[in-house]
Amino acid sequence: MFYPILLITFNRPDHTRRTLEALQKNAYASDSDLYVYVDGPRSCNIEKDTKAIAEVEKVILSENWCKSVTLRKSEFNRGCRDAVIYAISDMLKTFDAVIILEDDIITSPAFLSYMNKALDFYKERKSVFSISGHSHSPEKFQVPSDYPYDVFASPRLFNWGWATWADRWNQADWTMGYYDDFMCKPYEKQAFSRGGDDMIPMLVDEKMGRSSAWDIQFAFTHFANHAVSIVPCESYTANIGLDGSGTHCGNSKHSLVDMESLNQRMDPILLDRLYFDSRIINLLHNAFSKKKRPLWEKACNFIARQIGKKPIFVLKSKVFA
Repeated sequence: MFYPILLITFNRPDHTRRTLEALQKNAYASDSDLYVYVDGPRSCNIEKDTKAIAEVEKVILSENWCKSVTLRKSEFNRGCRDAVIYAISDMLKTFDAVIILEDDIITSPAFLSYMNKALDFYKERKSVFSISGHSHSPEKFQVPSDYPYDVFASPRLFNWGWATWADRWNQADWTMGYYDDFMCKPYEKQAFSRGGDDMIPMLVDEKMGRSSAWDIQFAFTHFANHAVSIVPCESYTANIGLDGSGTHCGNSKHSLVDMESLNQRMDPILLDRLYFDSRIINLLHNAFSKKKRPLWEKACNFIARQIGKKPIFVLKSKVFA
């Protein structure tokens, strides 16, 4: 059995083509059903968007990118947050799990193999809420060389190519009814920030309407259910949309992707006992935190190491069911 693939697109035909061309090169593309959701034109830009969307649809229908290709179109514009929530929710009414891409995500040829293996492996491990295909940039975050697995448990998901199950996705509260109670509990806020000190500000921005993201809300769903995302030590995907063409992207040379640099492991060693590795969780937290550890805490940690003790001021390991 191969899990269905969901591709969410809008008005970028060139990006969509590059995403599909990479997907087509995957080992199991010819065994997988592809569903493409195309968001509708914006009322403020209806003529230009309508033309671009028609080009996107032409790209989608131009080849047999996978075993089958099903096109689903929206008559109106839902926007980058609601379009994603709607498309995933709609797919998971029919399927138990889905692999999700957006129109600017390039995949390695091993991506589908990794995703299908991980979805099967963690299907009954209910404390895993998502499978991430991307990891943080190696310039800022690298897993220790003696770590024995090809994936690790993370408190935050990376949504540049990922997957989830219906029974996990459906636990999300998109109304954020938990927000007021959660924000009054400093220890819970501290625990949620294990993935980086940017997580609370992102949640606040979402609540205040300053953001059109969705992933921070699903990250909170992980936290509220004592769950994790499984993240590869090396990325299977890259984002080619960091060129100013999308809503949540800047303008970066990283839109040029070296496919050979992406993870090529077809049969990765998966984490069989779910736990936060203390070294990895601290490296990950630091990579996403603007506020660095005070010098006095660093000094205490240094002294502890010198006398053969464990550092005092670190995020601790945690084991999941």
